[in-house]
Amino acid sequence: MKFTAFFFVVLAMLALFVGNSHAAPKIPVKKIGKAIKTGLGVLSAAGTAHEVYENVKNRG
Repeated sequence: MKFTAFFFVVLAMLALFVGNSHAAPKIPVKKIGKAIKTGLGVLSAAGTAHEVYENVKNRG
């Protein structure tokens, strides 16, 4: 559920970059890719932390 919300935020950001039409639009693809990679890394870490928490919680 949170992944879809994050995905829509990323799509909205891309739409903002593409929506501005100039004579020579320059989209910072590398910066966007780096931001997406960072975001996915954070989501992965959050998922791992949640799994660890669930394992510890369900032990006893």
